[in-house]
Amino acid sequence: MKKNLTILLLIITFSVAAQGPTVEGTYLPVKGTSFKQVWDTTNFSMSIPTSGPNQIWDYTNANGQFTHIVDTFQIKTFDAATAPYSQYFPTATHATFLRTPFNNPSDSLYSFLIIDRVGVHNLGGFSRKKAYDSTLTMSPSELLLPSLANYTTTANDTSRSISFGKKVFGYPVKVKGSKYKSMIASGYGLLKMPNANYNNVLLAKETIQTNDSFFVDFLHNGNYTYYTRQLSTYIAYAFIRNNTFGTSYLMHLTANATNTMVDFGWYALPVDFGSISGTVFTNTLETTPVTNAEAYLYRENSNFAKNDILSTSNVDASGHYNFDSIPYGQYRVAIRPNILAYPNSKTTYFGDTTNWIDATPITTNTLTSPGHNIHIQYHASPAGSGLITGQLGLNNNIMKVAQTSPIPGIGIVVKKNPGGGAIRAAVTGTNGGFSVGSLDNGNYDLFVDIPGLYMAGTYSFTISGGTTISNLDFTVGSYSIHPNSIATAVNSITFVPSANLISAYPNPYTSNTTISLNLTENTNVLLEVYNLLGEKIVTLDD
Repeated sequence: MKKNLTILLLIITFSVAAQGPTVEGTYLPVKGTSFKQVWDTTNFSMSIPTSGPNQIWDYTNANGQFTHIVDTFQIKTFDAATAPYSQYFPTATHATFLRTPFNNPSDSLYSFLIIDRVGVHNLGGFSRKKAYDSTLTMSPSELLLPSLANYTTTANDTSRSISFGKKVFGYPVKVKGSKYKSMIASGYGLLKMPNANYNNVLLAKETIQTNDSFFVDFLHNGNYTYYTRQLSTYIAYAFIRNNTFGTSYLMHLTANATNTMVDFGWYALPVDFGSISGTVFTNTLETTPVTNAEAYLYRENSNFAKNDILSTSNVDASGHYNFDSIPYGQYRVAIRPNILAYPNSKTTYFGDTTNWIDATPITTNTLTSPGHNIHIQYHASPAGSGLITGQLGLNNNIMKVAQTSPIPGIGIVVKKNPGGGAIRAAVTGTNGGFSVGSLDNGNYDLFVDIPGLYMAGTYSFTISGGTTISNLDFTVGSYSIHPNSIATAVNSITFVPSANLISAYPNPYTSNTTISLNLTENTNVLLEVYNLLGEKIVTLDD
């Protein structure tokens, strides 16, 4: 059965004056990194956090907070495919192993996650506690964090789970549960923790209601009999921030239903710190070091984070760069030479490439990681009279809308077509604008270099007789970059069982496209259009 539906390009403008920091929930967690959770489980020993803008949350020991530490556990994130018990969660993208001070399924738990454009979703896990030693599966999955959150951002979520216990009170037990969460970003400000202070922190408040039904196999024959039901309500607080160490989750508190007492909480400590270093040279002969440049450290595997600059460093008089105190994981390093000192030079990544996609990742799992030398790349001296100008702006709401915030300091790479070699480079200014001049006649492609984001369509143009192209503007969305004057594309659906199930033509498109749905048999279908925040725009067919 085949069904076609035609949809028009949807242009929706959101005019929300966001206050405080914007936190990318999809940064939690990052593969290959670890951190420690320091637990305090003493009731009434910590304060309920205040809400509102410009808060100062003081959870230092000097303020009487976290003074009853019971244990410290390390939590590590890795590729789900490499985790034990991954066969139970084949669609997971990330996995974590965590310990808790409680004798329940959350202790010694391999947790499996999916991270996508909507946010971070919990699929369930496998507990290695002797009493439980079995799977906990969630369908629908639990939304842990939305992809983006500002002050007053809200989200609601309902999830359901099935878990088993092999030796609870001597009998096998099955638990069917449901969880409803109402989440709001209720404040932002400065968080003082026992180990450090962090600004630009967002406070997420969750009101959680659970309904668990218990079934017991009294005869040990695989037949479960309903035994009892347990209802509970509690409030959880999460302090989150961009660009920290191995996680954006700085601290967690769980309070009672009346929000008068903190039952327990933990704060995060960084672990496994190392360094990355190398020397920058003017060419591959490595005879002359570059002495006037800036080095950028980008975090690899930061999911959908944009331009995730962890640190910057000046190249010294010997051409040496060094990044200290970074957690184990994967990174990319870029060198941006001073254009006055090194005319015709281009931003160059480790691996001697001029864009992040082709750069060589650097993996750190030891105290030091030296010898990552970089050889600056150059373009030919300008000779033509062609000129292109434009502006780069940010809008995370939907693919193709007016820009809302300029993005400075981004590399613009112009490549010859055919040939593919980068022949010019520029950097966006404070207003997000860029200008690339002195172009010879010919065909070109333009690439916006934001580590972590792919171009959704390359802008191609032709220079002939000193052509000037103005208003070549780009919009940066939640997970890709879109030329404003280029057609919008329908994204592929990756979770369907057949690659031929759904298609769109034309794709990309400017005004309308036709969605083709191909089914092997008659069935009920719900086809909806969502924007990049996961908000439903329209129902096409039901």
